[in-house]
Amino acid sequence: MKQVTSDFLFFFFSMFLLNPVLAVPMHKVSGHVDIVIANGETRIAGTLALPSESKTTSLVVMLSGSGPQDRDSTLAGFPMFSRLATHLSSQGIASFRFDDRGVGGSTGNFGQTTRGDLSADVDRVLNYFSRHDDFTFSKFILLGHSQGGVVAVDVTITRHDVEKVLLLGTPAVPLIDVVLYQVRQQYSQWQLDKATTESLVSAHNRLMWAIQSSTAIDSALVHLRAAIFTILSVSPQHSGRLPDELRREAAQQAQELSLIYALPSLTSFLYHDPALRLAEFKVPVLGLFGGKDRQVTIEQNKDVMEKAILKSGVNHTFVIFENANHYFQKAKTGTRQEYDNLDSTFAAAFLLTVSDWILKDN
Repeated sequence: MKQVTSDFLFFFFSMFLLNPVLAVPMHKVSGHVDIVIANGETRIAGTLALPSESKTTSLVVMLSGSGPQDRDSTLAGFPMFSRLATHLSSQGIASFRFDDRGVGGSTGNFGQTTRGDLSADVDRVLNYFSRHDDFTFSKFILLGHSQGGVVAVDVTITRHDVEKVLLLGTPAVPLIDVVLYQVRQQYSQWQLDKATTESLVSAHNRLMWAIQSSTAIDSALVHLRAAIFTILSVSPQHSGRLPDELRREAAQQAQELSLIYALPSLTSFLYHDPALRLAEFKVPVLGLFGGKDRQVTIEQNKDVMEKAILKSGVNHTFVIFENANHYFQKAKTGTRQEYDNLDSTFAAAFLLTVSDWILKDN
């Protein structure tokens, strides 16, 4: 059960203010400019990466995935966005990446940050660069990874200065569907009977809805504790442990999950349907998926995303990287346990696929 909690945390994350206070660049070294964008008590700290020779006048703004991420979107020593920014600069493309609220140089409390807050932060970034005297951009390209792609979709349909969107491992279904899928997949490896597994899935579903609707939360917690206890009792990983010990562990894990499921950074995404927004798109889309992605799977998300984009009628391209994980590294299994042992590089052709599409028609 501990692994379910870990995998879930791994997966996770409007109106803009008209008169933001703009901070001047802090310093510039080798084409990189550290910038703080302030508005009231919230500061957004990030890095602008400038190429020596630009091949496009648009600025790529990177939006990180679920959970509190630094500006490089670092996981297990792999700085995904930093590597992307370096490549884009080499191809004549400027980019900006920033720390999530409460991380690095950015202020705020990420756990209390809603989907609307994240969209508002992106709005502030775009407004900043559309008005800055030294670093002015009139057009933007949003690059969203995982849940950051959901935010990119929200922002895109409200603005006229976003000209393209890249969705990297982005869910096209509500987060509730992804969470339940991950719970089910976790226990499918244990060769348990379907009824036992589905009882646990239903208990997770029931608790999330109880928290969302503020009804019968205590009853849902009792139900989840019982389902977890049943799973622990029949699992080979816990054979030989006393029932009272398993009950205590079940209670502890149910309580941990109830706290996670109540975070605004989660609840604001749980029942939001990204496909409805995608169907409203008016700009080209590049959708990238990893064949080994265990967080946002092709099977659960690609067809839904494509159906929505087909409704919109915009130009779109989908590319599948057969042996890539959720972070588009070359992988064997795609599981979280594998990340620490992977090379800190992208899968073959990933970087050029991104930059070539950005520069297309420029």
